[in-house]
Amino acid sequence: MILSHLQFLKYQMKSIIHVPTLFEYYAAAYLTKEQNKLFYVYRDLPDSHKTNAGFPIEDRGIDVIDETMQHIVQVKFYKKHGEIHYGKLSTFLATPILVGQKNLRLTLVRTNHSCLHPEIQNIIQRGDMNDITLCPHTFLRSLDR
Repeated sequence: MILSHLQFLKYQMKSIIHVPTLFEYYAAAYLTKEQNKLFYVYRDLPDSHKTNAGFPIEDRGIDVIDETMQHIVQVKFYKKHGEIHYGKLSTFLATPILVGQKNLRLTLVRTNHSCLHPEIQNIIQRGDMNDITLCPHTFLRSLDR
């Protein structure tokens, strides 16, 4: 099941040119492998799945979500030294309240050369959100088609 899902993600990537969107698929594949459960790019989920789970049709900051819809992910493909501040994550951070599921797991997946504003560092240190950094060079090499 995981292998076929990874093949699906790779297939989806073939028609995408926008690098930050490709990075979302790369993050979904990474999380699927690391956590041994399926992660989907939010835009690929049928609208009925989203509404049945109480989520908005539009992503509102959710880029990737797990198969149980209990773990949401925001993906940031930033240039070197690009700072991720609260304004870039505020809608994502509010999602548990917006959808009435305060126990949602939150993860930020970002390029490893991006920087976090101290407010975001505090959120991570408190354990309110996980932080995963991925190498943009490894990602870009994976795109050689």
